[in-house]
Amino acid sequence: MTFSTERRESPPVSPSASAQPAARLESLTGLRWIAAFGVFLSHVSTLLPLPQTDAVFVLGSSGVTFFFVLSGFVLNWTYTAGDRVGAFYGRRFARIWPMLVIGALLPLALQLPDAQGQQATWYVMIAISVVLLLQAWVPTWILGGTSPVTWSLACEAFFYALFPFIAKLTIRRSVRWLGWAAATLVLIGWGIKVWLWQAYPPQAQPSWSDMGGVVFGTYSPIARLWEFLLGVVAAAAVRQGWRSKLGVRSATGLLVAGLFVLWLLRGETWRTLIIYDVLSQVTAPLYALVVVAVAAQDLAGRRSWLGTKPMVALGEWSYAFYLLHFTVLFEIASEVFNRKTIMEFYMTPAEASWVNAGWALLALVITTAICAFFYQFYERPAEKWLRARIGVRRKRQTT
Repeated sequence: MTFSTERRESPPVSPSASAQPAARLESLTGLRWIAAFGVFLSHVSTLLPLPQTDAVFVLGSSGVTFFFVLSGFVLNWTYTAGDRVGAFYGRRFARIWPMLVIGALLPLALQLPDAQGQQATWYVMIAISVVLLLQAWVPTWILGGTSPVTWSLACEAFFYALFPFIAKLTIRRSVRWLGWAAATLVLIGWGIKVWLWQAYPPQAQPSWSDMGGVVFGTYSPIARLWEFLLGVVAAAAVRQGWRSKLGVRSATGLLVAGLFVLWLLRGETWRTLIIYDVLSQVTAPLYALVVVAVAAQDLAGRRSWLGTKPMVALGEWSYAFYLLHFTVLFEIASEVFNRKTIMEFYMTPAEASWVNAGWALLALVITTAICAFFYQFYERPAEKWLRARIGVRRKRQTT
């Protein structure tokens, strides 16, 4: 999602919801790049590992949690009364699908020549599920295929399907009700993780043949819905005029503190694999506070480096960056490490070396350049073309 600069001092809508789009928050676009870069670093730790950085870089995978929270916030922030459900779905389709096709087919085309036996058929089937936004519903496909990052888009599609009905339930609620809803959602997130610990006790070297349940419980749309809803609730509260007492620095400080605690606990068994980790449970509410603080800063008209043109541009490229960064990293890493497969990188980790920093930097530059190109000449034009045909927002009727 992209936003243009528009500053306002007052809440954009009344509790009954306006028929006009809300104020646009440029700084949230800049935040998207930081989250995408965090995910990039988490995959550097797998494909081009650097000495003594794994425990820090792996925290970047919480960038996906940030995207889920931000998605819920932005959708409810821009929600307008009377908007047609079909038009909303059309805009969401126009936003994510054109680039998702590239994110599924490009790595498939690059890795099919090296596929062996039934692996090619497997890759094609998963790519089809990606394009159809179904990948995250099949446990054995969630982390399979030629690009492990695409599962989150199936989650987003599920969230989008529910949103028009959820928004109506939150937009007229009191701030107190929304606060209790947020607390309940956080408890649900922790409840899911505790239940998974009971059903699948954390272990350093699990038997992956029996891990379908815990993978689904960690990555499925159902398991991640609470993060999206947390963003929805936060936006509803801000629309009601609520402002957190935490400024951007304080909210960011809390986030850093939460990540630091997780880093201190890096040796615990439940932190050895992301399927056991509480990274999302810790960071989702903290990300919500950061998003609210940054949004409030923009609404108050205070300048932010996140809203500068370079950061907004990077934020606009971040969707393509998220979809393609793993492919670029993997293609470089597979050459560096003698054509290792994706599964081999995860099952038999590559040797960490500072030499890999140069390769990681090269991957960053190449990915950013590719994504800037795709955004300018494919992603944005395709979105505009589709939105004009299937995503037209109903205009307010005046008498």
